[in-house]
Amino acid sequence: MRARQTPVVYFQPGHWTQELTEATQGATPKGADDTRSHGLAANAPTLAAPNPAVSFSIPSRERLLELLEAYTGEVPPVFNDGSSDGAGIQPLEGPSGAADLAAPRPPLNQILYGPPGTGKTYSTIDAALEILDPAFKAAHPHPTQRAERKARFDELTQQGQVEFVTFHQSFSYEDFVEGLRAKLNDDKQLEYSVEPGVFKRLCDAARPVIDTGTLTVQPHARVWKISIAGTGPSPTKAYCLDHNEARVGWGKTGDLLQDPESNTYYQSLGSGDKGTLRYFAEEMEVGDILLCIHSAYAIAAVGVVTGDYRHEPPEQLPKGLIGDYQHVRPVQWLYKDLELPIEPINEGKTFTLKTVYQLNRLNWADLQRYLDSKGCKPVAGSARQAVVTKPYVLVVDEINRGNISRIFGELITLIEPSKRAGSDESLQVTLPYSKKPFSVPDNVYLIGTMNTADRSLTGMDVALRRRFEFVEMPPRPEELKGINVAGIEVQRLLEVMNERIEALLDRDHRLGHAFFMPLRENRRLSRLEQIFRKQVLPLLQEYFFDDWQRIQWVLNDHRKPEEFRFVRSQGVNTAALFGDEVNVSRRPQAWYVNDAAFREVQSYLGVIDHLSATEQD
Repeated sequence: MRARQTPVVYFQPGHWTQELTEATQGATPKGADDTRSHGLAANAPTLAAPNPAVSFSIPSRERLLELLEAYTGEVPPVFNDGSSDGAGIQPLEGPSGAADLAAPRPPLNQILYGPPGTGKTYSTIDAALEILDPAFKAAHPHPTQRAERKARFDELTQQGQVEFVTFHQSFSYEDFVEGLRAKLNDDKQLEYSVEPGVFKRLCDAARPVIDTGTLTVQPHARVWKISIAGTGPSPTKAYCLDHNEARVGWGKTGDLLQDPESNTYYQSLGSGDKGTLRYFAEEMEVGDILLCIHSAYAIAAVGVVTGDYRHEPPEQLPKGLIGDYQHVRPVQWLYKDLELPIEPINEGKTFTLKTVYQLNRLNWADLQRYLDSKGCKPVAGSARQAVVTKPYVLVVDEINRGNISRIFGELITLIEPSKRAGSDESLQVTLPYSKKPFSVPDNVYLIGTMNTADRSLTGMDVALRRRFEFVEMPPRPEELKGINVAGIEVQRLLEVMNERIEALLDRDHRLGHAFFMPLRENRRLSRLEQIFRKQVLPLLQEYFFDDWQRIQWVLNDHRKPEEFRFVRSQGVNTAALFGDEVNVSRRPQAWYVNDAAFREVQSYLGVIDHLSATEQD
């Protein structure tokens, strides 16, 4: 945490503030757009923006205790050591609305692993809500409230706080981080541009934003180049930077919002100049970023558009400005007196001669990283780093099915908690395609799922294992407790099959309870038949590589009466097939699936105990 001269504590607003004495007044209400302490979103989301909150400065221990007593309605805890710094204060238990800074933070990188059908992907929704909105999850904990949790998850996904991706063998670094994409330019010519992948897009969205006091610069704000009075210093450029404006010429066109096509001077302009004026007056929006150039190779200033376009009559033009610089935009210049090369963040390209145009290769997140890496500081009083109030989650399904080294590349180091941006040991790399600096924010969370039947945990990429916390998702037969299908105890049915699979293979290849969850709603034998025929048996074939005898052992078919066996075998008459001249040394058997057995209750009872099948016969 950043050191503060005077600590600040956040509470939920309410009538309790009326209990405070004059000595402890001084509450600062926090509205939806007001900045707040870093970490509230993770530790006390009900106090994070846009929720209402109230903050208090805490100059002394006594003030803190009085606030706590007023808020909780209880006598505050006592100090157990007489120290003046509060080191001996006992842990507090108060209302859920108070910031519980001692609450454990969810792991930045975690993998849910287990056999097929254990609900790993299903559980990613709850894991994501634990990060994004723990208060909502805590208020909706019951399995019957799954629909509400899913709706909240979908809402957060729509807001851009969640991305979902599935790894596979063709998934690459270019899909995950960045890569080249072919597209047609305005002249219908094929060109290649660097496009961010799913992880970089999420990291860009999670960057700390700039707060100008009147608006907040979003990570994906558009970036425009503007040339004010050409390159180098000039009185017009100096005036604009000093008075938080951006200006361009061609003032004889009149107001560009009042049908410029009827203006003779405007009609005389070329298409490039008309495009410049259209960009400046119509397409540029409040919140967009302006790069004022120093030269074709360097940036002089960076600002954010704060207002709409206006046309200034010549008689109102400030003295000393170029006479036709009458097209004006309010701009808050955040960085000035720069001479930063543009090529490192613009794919090696310099500025072109056009006065105003969008820099499609840049976004604010990239530019901000570049400015930070060069040690640039905002103009005093112009801007401040806003609080990061929102965590972001990337769900990676089937994480072990991708080539981890190929997909993550150098990012395998950057995702470490100790290497995240803002940490003491933070690292930054230059990306290979865009040549831009990049680091991973500490409010980006990775949740992976891993099917242990595809690849065991011990066979996983070691570099990945060291950087993730692993949460086992074993089969939970107890979830099937009470489900009885025509006298078949489904919980026991799964338990017995898994005991046999673990004995014949290993625990990573057990069957998950999720296969049988539909029986909660539909307890007909036909539904159980469908599960066994279309899910259980094909999975066993895959597990045992079509070793039908072992599949028989799992299903206990070898001890059941013939008619109740799911898998049967019969001898092969090799003499009839090959003749007496061919000597087949082994005794081959032909295996086949007994369709009739799937419709018999005794077939399933016999999986649990073969005597049950005999008794029911």
